[in-house]
Amino acid sequence: MGGLRDVLAVPFGFILSVLYEFTDNYLLSLILITLVIRLLLLPQAVKQQKNSAKQMRLQAKINKIRAKYSTLNPREAQMKISEETQELYRREGFNASTAGCLPMILQLLVMLGLYGAIYSPLSLVLRLEESVMAEIKTVYNAFINALPADSITANMKSDYYLELNALNRFSQFKDQLNPEIISEEVIARIENFITNFQIFGIDLTDAPSQFRELGYVLILIPVLAGVTAMFTSVYMYLKQRKTNPEMAKNPAMGCMTFMSPVMSIMFSYNLPAGIGFYWIITNILSFIQTVGLALTIKPDAIIAGQMIDETVQRRSREQNVKIKAELMKKHEESNE
Repeated sequence: MGGLRDVLAVPFGFILSVLYEFTDNYLLSLILITLVIRLLLLPQAVKQQKNSAKQMRLQAKINKIRAKYSTLNPREAQMKISEETQELYRREGFNASTAGCLPMILQLLVMLGLYGAIYSPLSLVLRLEESVMAEIKTVYNAFINALPADSITANMKSDYYLELNALNRFSQFKDQLNPEIISEEVIARIENFITNFQIFGIDLTDAPSQFRELGYVLILIPVLAGVTAMFTSVYMYLKQRKTNPEMAKNPAMGCMTFMSPVMSIMFSYNLPAGIGFYWIITNILSFIQTVGLALTIKPDAIIAGQMIDETVQRRSREQNVKIKAELMKKHEESNE
C-alpha cells in the first residue's frame, strides 16, 4: 500500500503546491484541495444517492421474494431467494456491488494520495530540490543521533515521518545546514511554511498522543474528528431508520454508525495533527454534502420518477405487441 500511496501523493502534492503558491497559506490550501476533491466526486455521490433510492424500491420486491419462500427449509430458501434476487437486479439493471464499493474505492485512493502529500510537505508542497532534501535529511539524522538514546523514538527516526519531524525541529538544527546547498532564501521559505503549519497554537506536525508533553490543546484534534464524523453517521442512521426500517433493525447498522467516529478518533490521536485536521475538514464537508443531497435528491421523488419511466416502458411494450399482433392478423387475412 505504501508504494501506491507514494505514487498517488505526487499529483495531490502538486495541486497542494499550486494552491500554496496562490494562497501562501498551507491550511487554506488543504481546505481548498479537500473542497475541490469533494466537488469532483460529487457526480459519483449523486449517482450513489440515486442508486440508494432504487435499492429502497427494490427492497419491497425482495421482501416479497423472501415471503414467497419462507416455508422452505433455510438452505433451499436462501438459494431460491438469491437466484430470484439476482434475476430482479438483472431486469432492473441494478449492480449492488458497484453501487456500494466504487465510492469507497475512490475515497480510499483520495485519502492515500492526500496522506502521502501531507506527510511530504517539503518535497511535494514546497517542492525543494533533491540536493536540499538530501542535506536536510543528513543534518536531521545527525541531530537526532546526537540526542540522548532514551529520548529517541522510532517515529523520530522513521523515513516516512522525516519531513514532518524535520519541520517540527527545524529551528534546532537549521544552523548546521550547509549554506552552499541551502541558501538563506530557502531557509526563509521553510520558516514561513512552518508558521503556516500551525492553527490556534497547535503545531500540525505534533501527534495528539503527545499531549502530556506538548500541551492538552492537542487533544482537541481527535475529539473534533470524532464529533464531526458522528454528525454524518448519526444522520445516516436516522435516515436509514426512516426509509428502510427493516435494515435499520440489523445490529450491524448500529456498529457501522460508530465505526467511522471511532476510526477518526484513533487515527487522529496517533498520527500528526495535520492528518487529524484534514479528517475534520473531510467530515464537515461530508456532512454538508450528505444533508445537501438528501434535501435536493429525495428518494420519494426518484422512486416516483422510476415508476413513471417503467410505466411508460411497459405501455410502450404492450403497444408494440398489440401493433405486431394486428399486423400479423392483417397478413394472415391477406393470404387467405
